[in-house]
Order: sequence, then structure tokens, then C-alpha cells
Amino acid sequence: MMKQIIVGIDFSNSSLVALRLAIDIANRTGADILMLWVQTKEMDKDEAEQKLILLAKENEGNLNGKNISYIISQGKVYQAMSNLSKLENPDLIVIGAHGKGGYDEKYAGQNAFKVVTESNIPVLIVRENFNFNKNLEKIVLPIDSTKDTRQKVPWTIEFAKMFPHSQVNILGVQTSTIPDIRHDVVSYVLSVDNFLTQHNVAHTEHYVNSRNITDSTIEYAKEINADLIVITTEQEKTLNNLFFLGPYAQQMINLSPFPVLVVPIKQLHGAAK
Repeated sequence: MMKQIIVGIDFSNSSLVALRLAIDIANRTGADILMLWVQTKEMDKDEAEQKLILLAKENEGNLNGKNISYIISQGKVYQAMSNLSKLENPDLIVIGAHGKGGYDEKYAGQNAFKVVTESNIPVLIVRENFNFNKNLEKIVLPIDSTKDTRQKVPWTIEFAKMFPHSQVNILGVQTSTIPDIRHDVVSYVLSVDNFLTQHNVAHTEHYVNSRNITDSTIEYAKEINADLIVITTEQEKTLNNLFFLGPYAQQMINLSPFPVLVVPIKQLHGAAK
């Protein structure tokens, strides 16, 4: 169960889709919704407040008896989100992958990435083309050779249990030919397999050799027609990532056509409250 979900709102299509998805999750977990709008030069505060009031009224009937409210803040979006999260201590943040500035593969996810890096709690990022007519059934869980790679498993289980008939697809990502490192990946996948079995979560296993975890994860997600990818704020670092493509989480936010749930590494036990 969750108590509260914060949704970033800038009135773009992407943020309105994020709100709709947050309401769906709230209905499954019993959470309240708190919308955050950060003042900009493009919109008058009074106009924005009227829009927020209208959004709340339009959606209060979609929530099963729970509350939907809003707050207006100033400054940079990621800082405002971080400050609000520390104040409210929500269970989850939901934001659109790209705001009203439109889509640019290299830069459009910058704001979302900054929210992720500043957050102590999981952040769910969704694109405006999210298909609400398709059930959330296939969750991709990439596992690499880092010790922190399994920290996202409890939250993966939370989402799997929210949506009936969902299945976790464990993806063992082999980025090295060194036997000991490859063995670590296999060992972690087996550990995750056992943990999911203990929690009665349906799952599969698949391995892939990879030079870039993001590309391999997205390619696999496309192959199985996935509905969600769960990652941590950073996974295994490869030369390709570090010197050419930037942080793993940032790549995933920019490039994934699927919703991405990013679990902060420092959240050791990761499960919803």
C-alpha cells in the first residue's frame, strides 16, 4: 500500500499522461495524489492555478475516495520536486519523460534525469504515447554484475502485484568476457529468481551479451512487447557508457519508448511503505 504519489505537472501531454497513470496506481494502492506545478515565464500563476483546480475537479471522481490536491512552487523543477519530496515523504513520483519543450533525443530527458538524481524515492517516467488500453503484463528487470543491481527487485515485486497477470522478465546482461564477472551475473539472476519464486511472482529468465546495457535492455523490451522497465539510478559502467553515451539512467530516460521505474540505489530496501 502507498500513502501518497507526487505527480509533476506542466500541462504538457506527457505530464497529463503521467497524472492519469498515477491515478491508476493510486487506485490500486490507496494513495492520495499531489500535483506539483513549478512557476514558469510561459504561464501566469493565476492561470496555472485555475488549470490545476480544474484538473483536480475533473479527476477526483476517478479516485476511489482518495484525495487529489496541488501545490505551486518556484525555482528549478528538479529542486522543487526534491524539496517537496523531503517535506511530504511520498511513496512514488510520477513524471512525463518530456515536457512542453517537445522531443529531443539528447536533451529532452534532462529535467526528468535531474529529478531522478535528486530523488530519495522511486521515480516512474512515462511518455505521452503510453497505451492505457494495454494491460501492464510484462516487466523487464535487467540484472548486471554490480552488487546494487538487485536493489530494484522489491519495487519490481510491488508493481508486479499491483497489476494482475503481470510477469517479470529477468534479463541477465553480460557486458564482460571475464569468467568471474559473468559468473556474478548468473549468480545474481539465480538469486532474483529465487526471491521472485518466494513471493509468488511469475517470471522468466533470459541472458544477453551486451556492449551497452541500455540498448540491450530496450531491444529485449521491444522483442517481448514490454510494458515497464525497472532500473536503478546507475548500473554497470562500461567504457561505451562512460565516455560516449553518458549515465545509464539518463540514456534509458531519453531513449526508452516504455515507462521506466528508477529506484535509487541508496534506498536499500526499496519496497513501498
